[in-house]
Amino acid sequence: MKYLILLTLFMTFQACSSCKRPQAKAPNLLFIMMDDLGYGHFGPNNIALTVEDFNPWFVRLVKENQDYSPEQALAFSKSATPTMSRLASEGILFTNAFTSSNLCAPSRLGIATGMQQNRLGVYRNLDCEARGLDQVSHLAEVLQDMGYATAHIGKWHIGQRDEKILNNLVDSLGLDMQLDRWGNLRQDPEVYRAFMNSGYLGSVIDEHNPLQNGFDYYYGYNYWASQFYNSTLVWENYTHAGKQPGYNTDFFTDKALEFIKSSQVKDQPFYVQLHYHAVHDSLEPKAPEMYYNQFGSESYDLNNFYAHVFAVDVNIKRILDYLGSVNQLENTLIVFTSDNGGQVGGPSVLPGNAPFSGQKGSYLLGGMRVPFFCYWPGGILKAKQLDNLVSTLDILPTLIDAAEGVVPDSIDGKSLLSLLRGENDETVHDYLLWTGIHSRTWGFMKESVIEPSARERSQAPYAWVVVKDGYILRHVGKIVPGLYKDLPDGSPPATRLYKFLDDPAEIMDVSEEMPEILKSMRDIYRKESADFPPPYYIGVDKWNEIISY
Repeated sequence: MKYLILLTLFMTFQACSSCKRPQAKAPNLLFIMMDDLGYGHFGPNNIALTVEDFNPWFVRLVKENQDYSPEQALAFSKSATPTMSRLASEGILFTNAFTSSNLCAPSRLGIATGMQQNRLGVYRNLDCEARGLDQVSHLAEVLQDMGYATAHIGKWHIGQRDEKILNNLVDSLGLDMQLDRWGNLRQDPEVYRAFMNSGYLGSVIDEHNPLQNGFDYYYGYNYWASQFYNSTLVWENYTHAGKQPGYNTDFFTDKALEFIKSSQVKDQPFYVQLHYHAVHDSLEPKAPEMYYNQFGSESYDLNNFYAHVFAVDVNIKRILDYLGSVNQLENTLIVFTSDNGGQVGGPSVLPGNAPFSGQKGSYLLGGMRVPFFCYWPGGILKAKQLDNLVSTLDILPTLIDAAEGVVPDSIDGKSLLSLLRGENDETVHDYLLWTGIHSRTWGFMKESVIEPSARERSQAPYAWVVVKDGYILRHVGKIVPGLYKDLPDGSPPATRLYKFLDDPAEIMDVSEEMPEILKSMRDIYRKESADFPPPYYIGVDKWNEIISY
C-alpha cells in the first residue's frame, strides 16, 4: 500500500508539471511558521482567556521556581504580537486548528507532503530523520513547476543528515569511534568545537535538500534547533554557510526579503517558506535589547520569551512594509502557524497551551492545537474567525489552490480556499487522527518523570487519537512501572473520551456516558490505521501494542 501511495503521488506531481504557468496576477505566497509556539502564547487566541484557564500544574511550578505572575504572562502574550494580531483580525483566524503531529519533524513532513505522515511510517523525530523525504512528494514542487520563485529559509528538519561529514571529521582527527560518536565527541572541548563547526548537525543529504524538492533557494538547517546567534548549523543551498551572522530571527528575515526582492525584479510570483527558530529553546540566550526592553517584568525568563516572540512580529512587519512599498501586499497570501504545541514549563512560559492540557510530545490537546491564520487583502473579502476542523496538512493545498494550481487528490490535506473567500462554510475534515509517542519529557509534565529524559522517551507509551465533532478519543498504551511519580506501579492501556468543546482541559472522561460515540471513533481509527506501516526507525513494539487495539 505504501508503494502504491508513493506511485500515485509521483504520477500526480508529474501531471502537475504541465499545469499552466502563473499569470501576472498570480498571488505571492508566504508561509510563516514558528517553532513550539503554544496555542495560549498567541495573542489572537487569548481574547477570552483568563488565568483560571491555565493548567494548575504549570501554574504551581511557576510559583515554585520562577518570579512572575500568571496575570503578567497573560498580559505579555496579548501584547507581544501587535502585527500578527492585526493580520489575524483582518484575515481568517482558525480557532479549531490542529497540527499533523505533536513533534516537529513528523509535523513538518506532514505539512510538506499534505500526507498524514503515519502513512509513511513516521511517528516521531527519529523516524523522520532516518527516513527523510521522498522525491517528488514536497508540494512546493507544484508551485515551482507553475513558475513560482521558491525558497525555504529557516528550519527544515525533514531529511537525513550527511554522515560523510561526521565520518570525515572522525578520520581527520584520528579518532576511532564506532559507538556513541556524538557522546565521545563531546568529551573533548577541542574535538567538540570541531564537531560543531563542521556543519554536520544542520546538514542534509543532497536527495533531501530543498533544492531537489521544489525550491530554488535554501538557507537553513536540518536539525531540531539552531543557535540564536552566530549559528554554525546553517547551510546555503549545498554549501555550509560557516557562521551565520547576528540574531537568526533578523537574519532569516533578511534572507527572505532578499529573495522576495529578487523575484520582484524578475516580475515573478514567489513562494517563500520562512520557518523561524523562535521560540524553540528560547530562554537562552537573551534576545536583542530592542526586543527585550519592550517587556518590563521582574522575570528575565518571562521578558525574554516574549521578546523572542515580539522579534518575529517585528520582522513580519518588515516584510509587510516592503510588500506595501512595491504594491504587492494586496496580492500576497500569508499563512501563519506553529509546528506543534508549545514546549511549556521547561524553556517556555505561561500561558503555554492554555486552555488545553499537555504540551509538545503529548497527545493531550496541548500537544496538537496550534495558532493558525491566513491574511490576504486581495483575496479575503470578509475577516472572521472560523471554528471549522482544520489541519496544518491543509496549508500547502490551500496555497496551490490560491495559485490556481492542481492539488493532488491522493493526499490528506484539503484546500481552505473557499473558506478564505467566503464562498461557503463547508466541512473540511469530518475527523482527524494521529498515532505516535505520548511522552512527558518535552514540557512541564516531565516534572513527574522518574527516569532521565532519554530513558523516558525510550519507555514512554505510544498513543492514538481521533478528533471528531468536538470530541477527542485517546488510547494510551501500557505505562511501565517506575516511569512516572504519579503512576509508580505503572498503568494498563486506557481509552478515554472527552468533549473538548466544553472541557478543553480534558478533565471529565465521558466514555461510559457515550459508548456509541466511543465505538464510532474507535472504528475510524481502526479503518484508517489498517495500512499504517510500522515505525521506520524505533518503537515497533510499542506501536504494535496500540495498532492492534
